[in-house]
Amino acid sequence: MKRYEKESLLKNFSVFFFMLEILLILLFIELYHTEKREYRQTLFQTMQVCSYTLECEDFSFDFVSKDKGKANTLYGTDELYSYFSIPKSDKFYIKIAYPSASLKKDMQKIVSDLLLKFILATLLLLGTALFFTFYSLRPIRKALQLNDEFVKDILHDFNTPITSMVLNLKMFRAEHGENLFAKRISHSIDTLLFLQNNLKSFLFHTPSQKREIDIAAFAKERMDLTANAYPKIIFSFSQENTLVKITHPELLARIFDNLLSNAAKYNKSNGSVSVSVKRTKVFIEDTGKGIENVDKVMQRYYKEQERGMGLGLHIVKKLVSELEIEMQMRSQKGKGTTIELDFKNLPEKYE
Repeated sequence: MKRYEKESLLKNFSVFFFMLEILLILLFIELYHTEKREYRQTLFQTMQVCSYTLECEDFSFDFVSKDKGKANTLYGTDELYSYFSIPKSDKFYIKIAYPSASLKKDMQKIVSDLLLKFILATLLLLGTALFFTFYSLRPIRKALQLNDEFVKDILHDFNTPITSMVLNLKMFRAEHGENLFAKRISHSIDTLLFLQNNLKSFLFHTPSQKREIDIAAFAKERMDLTANAYPKIIFSFSQENTLVKITHPELLARIFDNLLSNAAKYNKSNGSVSVSVKRTKVFIEDTGKGIENVDKVMQRYYKEQERGMGLGLHIVKKLVSELEIEMQMRSQKGKGTTIELDFKNLPEKYE
């Protein structure tokens, strides 16, 4: 079972079980009060019988003045007692009481019986909730399985055109040598292979391993690759200090590639993109068109240009959150955008 399936199962089960458990608790609270009332009523009826026979070993008897209270009414909490009329007596009642020790014992018996029933009902409810949760998720799991199989087939079919592109690139280089066009094609092929491997890792549950990365050198490498695809944009790099952290290189590459390609893609003609490393932060600045709604730009499918699908920055937002990188964005319409990535939360060595 995949991670998101487990999360869905746990959330659905928790909501279903706890809602039913709350109803069960309320039901047993009402049942407790009902049994308590019935117990007191039964006890009072027994007292009434005892007032005639006076042969009840579990009760105590006494004579009290009639000004103590009303007859045929049950009194007390720790000790239950009631007054009953005595034939031909105008001054006295007979008081019949049930000892507090016996009352406490009986109430404990009621509570223990109800508690046992509650535990059994909870176990039954637990099994029922688990069964219905699994049953309700079956259509979703089947749909996800079909989706995974479809994506796996597509990934396999990608191998043929990618292999063809690699072979043609080799022949192109053999005939024309290394040039800017060959670098662009090579970068595009590497990007396709990179995304294909990431998707395979996700589908086959083989997440990338963390390793020690020189963030500055890594950022410059991704910048140089992006620069090959945008020859009309001026790229520059500066570094004040070394910045080495432990993180996932594949995910970090996707962050830089998305941010750098956006900075170049939505830039002005002959604009510039600068990458700088200062202390624990990496800054990506461009002289592009700027962003009008900075608060919305990270939302899925939101876009301010006709180009693109509005997914790039949404993906970046998810990845920086997963890697615990703090990101801030500042932008002015018509002047450009600055992205700030802070790596202070990432470890510098293996723990």
